[in-house]
Amino acid sequence: MGKNKGSAGGATKKPQQQRQPQKKGFFAGIKEFVLGVRNELKKVSWPNRDQLRQSTMVVIIIVVILGLYVAAWDLVFRGLSGIIFL
Repeated sequence: MGKNKGSAGGATKKPQQQRQPQKKGFFAGIKEFVLGVRNELKKVSWPNRDQLRQSTMVVIIIVVILGLYVAAWDLVFRGLSGIIFL
């Protein structure tokens, strides 16, 4: 009962020496980050001009439609607030 649970017959194990990552300077970290970003950007599948134009038009049309929707509700609530509070 007086034995430690983890001991194997009283033999002591040496702690494993783990390699500590070498500390890098501030600018070395920035350089590593920029190189990593550059490598990831090379993997990106960029749209061609037609795909970009089509996506841009879709976004513009949706923004205009939502703007008109919000403007219409604004007019409705402005009219209702004029009736209620005057």
